[in-house]
Amino acid sequence: MVEYYHRAVVAHLIGFDRPLVLDVEPIAPGEGEGVAAERLVERLVRHYPRFFDALVADAAYLQRPFLERCRRHGKHVLAVLKQNNPALLQEARALLNGPPQWEGTLQGRQTRLWDQEGFSIDSPALGALRIIRSEETTARRRRIDHQWVHEPLHAEWFWATTIPQELLPARQLCQIGHERWSIENRVFNHLGAHWSLNHCFHHRPAAIVNFWLILFMAHTWIGCFAARNLKPPLREQLSLIEVARLILIDLASLGRWRAPWLDLLQRPPP
Repeated sequence: MVEYYHRAVVAHLIGFDRPLVLDVEPIAPGEGEGVAAERLVERLVRHYPRFFDALVADAAYLQRPFLERCRRHGKHVLAVLKQNNPALLQEARALLNGPPQWEGTLQGRQTRLWDQEGFSIDSPALGALRIIRSEETTARRRRIDHQWVHEPLHAEWFWATTIPQELLPARQLCQIGHERWSIENRVFNHLGAHWSLNHCFHHRPAAIVNFWLILFMAHTWIGCFAARNLKPPLREQLSLIEVARLILIDLASLGRWRAPWLDLLQRPPP
């Protein structure tokens, strides 16, 4: 049995009610994710120069080439700090200690924040980095011995950013950092489960990219249609994939031509 895997870097706007994918860049065989990301940044800046001021990224992007690329275009970076930058992480653990600079509730999490500027990575020419440490506690419910048990769940996060303290407070950057996961939950997981994103219909590079782009556009347009044109009671009854199915049935029924997939769509699921 032969399996094929195609990887890509995807740019997605966060902070909106609807998931908005801007662009996608395939990762060529033998190259790293960061190389494809640099190509994607160049195209994003060219096509959407005023759509965003900063890029929120995973720990793999906290590297000199990516930071330099974003800096040349006047874009800030907020990235997770993990073990792939051991010296910087060790320095941050040592300096971001003592009493927290802010305590409170963020997005349902009891949060303690430390925030300090003046860190550097690889080269002083990149300028000083700001690092935020976050300790978070949430309530987790587990089923143990036929009973629901509530227990605290603790997590620690480090973020490195080029955004200075006078521009945005640490608590807002902490929220933005967690929004990065919306591309997994609202785009990849949903499209993979219901829109065949994880199925490769063709293995030619141009065909793969075209399928991704059409799928992202269709998902965005149908989501906007449902949010702006359906009344709230109807939106509560219909999932987005059901709205897409009904639209496809209507399009297939127009005029004299009858689409070959119409009978399949109208057939009840097994």
